[in-house]
Amino acid sequence: MIYIGVTGGIGSGKSTVCSLFGKKGTPIFFADSVAKEISEGEALQEILKVFGYEILDSSKKLDRKKLAGIVFNDPEKLELLNGVIHPRVFRSFEEWKKQDFGASKFALVEAALMFESGMFELVDYVLAVVTDESERIRRVSDRDTATEEQVKARMKNQISLEDLLELSDFQMQNNGSIAELTSKVNFFSTLFSTLKPSIELE
Repeated sequence: MIYIGVTGGIGSGKSTVCSLFGKKGTPIFFADSVAKEISEGEALQEILKVFGYEILDSSKKLDRKKLAGIVFNDPEKLELLNGVIHPRVFRSFEEWKKQDFGASKFALVEAALMFESGMFELVDYVLAVVTDESERIRRVSDRDTATEEQVKARMKNQISLEDLLELSDFQMQNNGSIAELTSKVNFFSTLFSTLKPSIELE
């Protein structure tokens, strides 16, 4: 099985790309969703020890917006949070890999912090989904009812476009229609089916 990491800046549309692959039957590990489950479950008490109970809402559940407001403005606290979450996500991925994927020749691993977290070391190749910054800001603002300043603050905590392109093995531009994106997914699906495991993981 070949594992392809899928990443990209906030608002780039990597989740949409993965959903199109999913419709073709591609197995997908959603690292960000797993991280969310972990932060609200097994790792919650450890997170509370670091950030305090003020990050809980009135129903005693994790207030993700409040936590984000803290970590996205403090790199050290973001690093502390990632230190709690990322190792658990990696273990979950290793368990996920043990299942039977049938005839699938490759699987995807969606992760926003593919390189920042070290997740890239667990996959064979990385596909970067790339979108113009103005379009990314528009998408996130509409999706999260966030201001342009808030979106840009979140962007600052992600890898730069230059570094993203340099570190990734493939890139997919996503500034057009769903039809165009579907065509690109079909192309990469065929390409990924021909790949061999990377040298580092052999």
